[in-house]
Formats: sequence, C-alpha cells, structure tokens
Amino acid sequence: MKIQVRAYAKLNLFLDITGRLPSGRHSLNIATQSVDIYDDITVSVMSTDSFDCRITCNNPDIPCDEKNIVWKAAKAFFDATDMNAEISVDIEKHVPLMGGMGGSSVDGAGTLVALNELFGKKLDTEALCAVGDKIGADVPICIKGGTQYSITNGDMIIAECEHDCVFLCIYPGFTLSTAEAYAKYDENPTEINPHYADFVSSIVCGSLSDGVGFISNVFTEIYHDSRIEEMKNNLFESGAVISEMTGSGSVVFGVFENENKTIEAKNTLSKKYKSVFIARPTDCGIYILER
Repeated sequence: MKIQVRAYAKLNLFLDITGRLPSGRHSLNIATQSVDIYDDITVSVMSTDSFDCRITCNNPDIPCDEKNIVWKAAKAFFDATDMNAEISVDIEKHVPLMGGMGGSSVDGAGTLVALNELFGKKLDTEALCAVGDKIGADVPICIKGGTQYSITNGDMIIAECEHDCVFLCIYPGFTLSTAEAYAKYDENPTEINPHYADFVSSIVCGSLSDGVGFISNVFTEIYHDSRIEEMKNNLFESGAVISEMTGSGSVVFGVFENENKTIEAKNTLSKKYKSVFIARPTDCGIYILER
C-alpha cells in the first residue's frame, strides 16, 4: 500500500498569549491561514507484523530517526488504533524549517492523514486531530487547514471567508528560539491585545483583507529584534498593506492587495534577501495526491 499527500504550511495572522492552561501550555488567541507552500509526503506500508518507521528526506538537515515528528506521528497513530505496521516515509521538503510556518507540523499532519487513509479511516477528523495534538500544538491546525481562529477553550474554528489578498514572505538566514520567547514572556508578561475579537469578527463577517488592520504577533514585541523590524519595514515600503512575523519566527510576511504588486515587491526584495517567496491562501490542509 502506498499514498502521497501534499501538506500545506500556515501563517499566523494573529498570535497573543493570554495565560496558561491546566495542561501547562500557554493559552493563546490565535488565527491561522493555510498557504500554498507545501511538503510532499509519500507513505508506503511494507508489512503489518510490527512497528517500524523508516524516513528519508531531500533536506540533509532533517533528522530521519525517532526525533522526526513523522516517526512520532506514526507511533501515535498506531498506538491510537491498536495496530502495527512497518512503513517508509519520504519527505520532499519545501516548507521552511524553524520559520513559524509549521515546518515540522505539516509533516506530522501529513503522515497522520496518509496513514488514516491507508488503514480505512479508522479515526474521524476530530479523533485524528486529538492524536496530532499529542505530538504538536500546530498539527491539528495543519490537518484541518483553511482559515482558523481559536475560541476560549482553545478549540480552533474554521472561518469561511474570502481570500482576497496575497502574502509575500521573507525567510532570513537565522532562526529564533520559541522556548526562549516563552521564557521571556513568563518573566515579563505582556498585556493582552484587545483587538482579537475585532480581527475575528472582520474575517468571519467579511474577508481576509477586512481583518488585515488587526494582524498582530506578540512574539515580535517579546523578541524586539531589529532584524525582524527591518524586514517588516522593507515589506511595508515595498507596498504591503501590513507586515508581521509568523508564529515564533523567523519568517516575516507582508499582505498585498493583488498578485502584480506582490510580484513587483518580490523582485525588489530578492535583491536584498536570499529567500523571498509568494504564498497564496488556500482552504486545504492536507491534499491526497496519489493513492
């Protein structure tokens, strides 16, 4: 048995820390958008005698052992379904690593969806997301895809809104530490951003462009990194309506009104930054390419 899926990245359009949950995780006001930057994941089943997961990847920086989220996802799936299998997983990597776009989470999500398809959809979407949540908070977001926002209990709701903008992303030659960012927050908590409800109501009642004025990321304030601010300014000066960092960084994105303006900005900024790419909104989280 063999299947190939396409796992789409995400951008954080809103991210604010509001406290801590009983589980110990930080509670967040968060809104995400899937974009057409993706990894292709091919899963093959060799036998169903015992568990083994052999991973290959086109990126030599990716660990291909138990440290990889793909291995963790496969183990979690078989534990949840009380099954075993020897599988091989090949990752064709395109989503930036440690960029705040779900670089590892997309691979975990893609693996879970692929295995669920191969083994007769043993788990419904919510059950699959529950398995995904055990290996990474962004995995359920990547499974469902589209435009999503969080509610008080932490659940993510899909918003049916018009995708009337284009994103331009800069992936710099450095990474930022998520753990360090949360540690800084714990030392000196920021005030809760009062505009989350405004953002959500704007996209739910309208379109992505209606909510862009409220786009925000608390990590930008926590890091206070001049390199991030410079990228944000460069995007704004190149025609972006607004610019912000996604997740815990280090990718910074600008929101543009149309494709032509985005292409012009890309051509300009590519002279300064090595990795500049266009990302378009999509409703898809995981897409089955071949079965």
